[in-house]
Amino acid sequence: MSESHEGLGEDEPTGRLRRLVSEHGVWVTAMLTVVVFAALFVVADAQRVIAAFSRFELWAFGAVIALTTVGYGFRFAKWEFYLRELDIHVPLKTSLTVFFSGLMMVVTPGKAGEVWKAWLLRDEAGVPASRTTSVVGAERITDLLSLSLLAALGVVAYGRSPVVLVAVAVVFALGIGLLQWRAGCLRLLSWAESLPVVGEHAQALETLYESTYALFRLRPLSVATVLGLIAWGLEGVALWLTLRGFGIETSLLVGAFVFALGSVVGAVSMLPGGLGAAEASMAGLLLTFGIAEPIAVGATMVIRVGTLWYAAVLGFVVFSAHKLFTGSSAEA
Repeated sequence: MSESHEGLGEDEPTGRLRRLVSEHGVWVTAMLTVVVFAALFVVADAQRVIAAFSRFELWAFGAVIALTTVGYGFRFAKWEFYLRELDIHVPLKTSLTVFFSGLMMVVTPGKAGEVWKAWLLRDEAGVPASRTTSVVGAERITDLLSLSLLAALGVVAYGRSPVVLVAVAVVFALGIGLLQWRAGCLRLLSWAESLPVVGEHAQALETLYESTYALFRLRPLSVATVLGLIAWGLEGVALWLTLRGFGIETSLLVGAFVFALGSVVGAVSMLPGGLGAAEASMAGLLLTFGIAEPIAVGATMVIRVGTLWYAAVLGFVVFSAHKLFTGSSAEA
């Protein structure tokens, strides 16, 4: 069955959606970021926040970028691992280009825009999007699982409310249980074949399900979660070093806990890039550890720029360079 008839290819409505996200979504999120940061400045007293930034040591921001970049290496390893689990083999250069280009979609709600990687891989390597859409979904779900596990350490160590994490755990367990009930899911898909509209895409949906089922078995789930723990743990270390850059001595666990729980809250909020929810959570948690409000706000801003917006810029640069290079090659 050709990609155009899979139901998961980039038809015209989907193409319009992709262009809307890539061309306008980033700018909307950028404007929202300015609004959120401005609100944080006002709440924490702009002059005091500026004074805190004047004492900030720039080596700490360099460390944030370095640790985040290394973390992307582990996240790329997860992407490659998933592709190989599905017996999808593409040139390393193509895989790197697709993965890092997808980072510019991190500013979409729940990072859902990263499903664009499936279309890009289809265009670059001819792999049907119905086979790789599940990879993007598995990445996001195991990211959330890894962050929740990191946050759980802080919940236990500091006696914080586990409500958000318990809710995530319940939804995750139910979802995985349903996905692994293969007989039931296949019966449901078989029934769906008789439905109007949905039935036309039954084969693509079955391909998507089989890929998803494979990726959420115990072995791939465990490997992906461990890689996610390392990648996101490095960003927790980055927050800890950011606090040191502001002259605050605290435990490494505080940095990991605050970053992880704030990221979980941002993810479940489904706001673009978790904007507002993640910042409020991180800054608020830092305050509970006795960190002064201007520094809590400043550290939150630094870590969000050095993770969320660094990813978006890096993805844009990689994709632009790829298009420039391929365009030049075609002309030659």
